[in-house]
Amino acid sequence: MLVRFHMSPSVISVEPKQSLGDAQKLLESHGVRQLPVVHDGLLVGIITDRDLRSDATGASRVEELMTRDPITIESSESVDEAARLLRRSKVNALPVVDGDQLVGMLSTSDVLDAFVMLSGVAEPTYRIVIEAPEGSEADAQLREILGQHRAEILWMSRGSGRHRTQVNVRLRTDHLDDITTSLEAVGFEVVATIASAAGDV
Repeated sequence: MLVRFHMSPSVISVEPKQSLGDAQKLLESHGVRQLPVVHDGLLVGIITDRDLRSDATGASRVEELMTRDPITIESSESVDEAARLLRRSKVNALPVVDGDQLVGMLSTSDVLDAFVMLSGVAEPTYRIVIEAPEGSEADAQLREILGQHRAEILWMSRGSGRHRTQVNVRLRTDHLDDITTSLEAVGFEVVATIASAAGDV
């Protein structure tokens, strides 16, 4: 998952010489919490609603209050790396750049949407709960059976504690009944099959 496919390419920005009042109006009218500061098409800083609320300097222009050299991410980077940066830096969005050129913004919501898409919970899928022996051999056999029926495995996880014998699999398939029959034929117990409609999370 690359940042360029999940960022917002339409960016509301502000110039360094603009007033803090202008910045406040832009934040409020567009419902955002940060504005990239751009000069001649290049990213030179960022200013946030927190900066404006906590200002005690008497500043009047954006360039006096903005954070210079903000944390950014390249559009070719992975969303995983963006999530790491957002968590480590405790910010709500990252300017996306190609070189020094601002090409988008990636928010925490964008990152969450990307992971929801990856998990498959936003698409019509099935979750199967299976009782299976512990160990890699059983997991490999399970994957082999699903592969034989051309099921697309979105994720697979084994329970913990007293539920170690339970395996949860989310998959996309048109052959659920055949899969269930094949699993039970080799000794797996299918405890439940749960359909997920598109948009369910």
